[in-house]
Amino acid sequence: MNETSPMRFVLHDHAAKHHHFDLRLERDGVLKSWAVPKGLPEQAGERRLAIAVEDHELAYITFTGTIPDGEYGAG
Repeated sequence: MNETSPMRFVLHDHAAKHHHFDLRLERDGVLKSWAVPKGLPEQAGERRLAIAVEDHELAYITFTGTIPDGEYGAG
């Protein structure tokens, strides 16, 4: 990535066993990822816990669908 390449991001609404959001930021050829378990802020300045999780492949930036049982992120 060079200085003129935009960095992409995605926010996934993850309907797993425990509903949460996944925030992913493109950096160094991967998606740096965080789980946001308490939902999105309702007002500007409101803080939310974001738990760092493993990096994801860039392909996850366009992922939609269901993750099969037994795979990471399913449920």
